[in-house]
Amino acid sequence: MKIFRFILCLLLVGIVLVFVFYLPTQKIKPIKYTELGIPSADQYDPGVRARSPWDMTVWDGFLYVGSGDFDANAGPVAVIRRNLTTKEWETGTPLPEEEIDRFCVIDGKLTTPGIDPQEGWELGNYYVLQDGEWIKNRVLPDGVHTFDLAEHDGKIFAGIGAPEEYSPVVASSDGGETFSHVDLYKNGEKLDTTQWSDVRTYNLFTLRGNLYAFILFRGAKFGSVEIYRYSDGTFAYDNTWSGKIRMKSITYVPLSAKYEYNGKLFFATGNLYVTDDANEIREIGLPKTATVYDLTQSNGKLYALCGEPQEDGTVRVSVWANSKKKDEAFSELFYFFYDIPPLSLAVNQKTFFVGLSDTHAENEKNGMILQIEYK
Repeated sequence: MKIFRFILCLLLVGIVLVFVFYLPTQKIKPIKYTELGIPSADQYDPGVRARSPWDMTVWDGFLYVGSGDFDANAGPVAVIRRNLTTKEWETGTPLPEEEIDRFCVIDGKLTTPGIDPQEGWELGNYYVLQDGEWIKNRVLPDGVHTFDLAEHDGKIFAGIGAPEEYSPVVASSDGGETFSHVDLYKNGEKLDTTQWSDVRTYNLFTLRGNLYAFILFRGAKFGSVEIYRYSDGTFAYDNTWSGKIRMKSITYVPLSAKYEYNGKLFFATGNLYVTDDANEIREIGLPKTATVYDLTQSNGKLYALCGEPQEDGTVRVSVWANSKKKDEAFSELFYFFYDIPPLSLAVNQKTFFVGLSDTHAENEKNGMILQIEYK
């Protein structure tokens, strides 16, 4: 009897091992999505890049969508929003900008920088959402382009693309009513920007209590990406990111998204990276064939939006989430196939919104917004 029981146990163990190691695991099936339409269709011609949903965010019961094209001068542009209660799209008053590229939260209010004003170059704009209307603040000196906004140490900072001899960062100490240039220093000397044909602060980010500026210097023969850290009223050279990151041509802004999470900076350039000190940079291990289009934070997690081109011409769109315990470990939540690449991502609890556009070509589905219910 004992021998029989022993043999039976071996058989059961063998069966379990077969199921664990040899039988194929069940594959995740493509998730279902709902097309919410192209909210910018009434503003722009069919298929053009200006329909692109460059950025999306959920704020106070609405999904806000930015579109336009500052390279093609497609303004004026209205910020479109979807009422998450009535499920209706609403179009606001057009703003005198060529594009709405990103949304920021400053002093607890939703804001957007004026990436390309349809006005004189002596001042740039930023807009603050108040009672459902976007209020223009035309106060950024030499703000030919304003790419990003940030708050730090009681001040508001704006990253701009300024004319020659001017600093590409301006700051306000009075709550955003007035701004002035913040000098850049390198090797102990004030930086002379006239040696470059183009100097732009594309991104501002905070990391462990410090404020940094991601600045692109472009000359006739070469360019470089340098990181400057704010201290005592000036920005001083910290290090260079040239050679440390790879940037894919997706949007006009090199860092399509960035978030400080658990004392680390996660950022997307078409690839996904993380840094603890703005110097040493690690790439997050996502599929090599995937392009990371956007990154957002919600539900205490980070979500990465990816796209992989397929042989049949479609794109495998996927959303990945990191682990709260291992914040650099991302796993795939869901995927689906679509005709064009993704571009922007917003999350409202278990509802995911994906904006899509081929930013390199015209397509009749450019500007489409999808809704996914992830259980």
